[in-house]
Amino acid sequence: MADSNYYRYLNLPGNFINQDEIVEEYFKTLTDTSKNKQWRIEGGNPDIFNENAYDWLNQFDCEIGVVELFYTAPHRKITWHIDVSATNNPIADYVKINFVWGTNESHYMQWGETNVPIDQHKIGINSVGSPHMLFTPDEITLTESLVIDKPALVRVGTPHRAVNDSDKARWCLCMIPKHKRGGRLLWPKSLDLFKDYMI
Repeated sequence: MADSNYYRYLNLPGNFINQDEIVEEYFKTLTDTSKNKQWRIEGGNPDIFNENAYDWLNQFDCEIGVVELFYTAPHRKITWHIDVSATNNPIADYVKINFVWGTNESHYMQWGETNVPIDQHKIGINSVGSPHMLFTPDEITLTESLVIDKPALVRVGTPHRAVNDSDKARWCLCMIPKHKRGGRLLWPKSLDLFKDYMI
């Protein structure tokens, strides 16, 4: 099977997060468990990622920039969007490392291609302060759909969304790595940088 143009699974050295502790801390802030929610954590958080994560990134002269946590409620989805970085303006093909858990089936990360021009004026800010560009379903042609069941390097500078068709909540912790002396990691560079850890 050919390599995906949107993601790569990673064989990381040990566990990077404690899922139970994350859920315990953030679930109590949900006022309505039937609705999606997102948290943005600037500069990472030593209580979320353990030393394995910091040691692993350090060998690449990288660090954690921003951490995002997504709660996708049962039978809900996230709107099609492109993530935008203020430091890589306007649109940059940067990456996240996603850790997904909660449900074991019928939950997907999907990617697509736009059938409309990219309009920089449509960049907005979501409820937690992250810039993004939204698309309606009719503006996107679905190209790939994946049930993420292990840590994955994912492209977010192209249209994507999360879909949870299961009866259980879907949690996704997103690490946004960046160079210690620069900005976020772009997709082509990341493929080379992390090649020894790709499955």
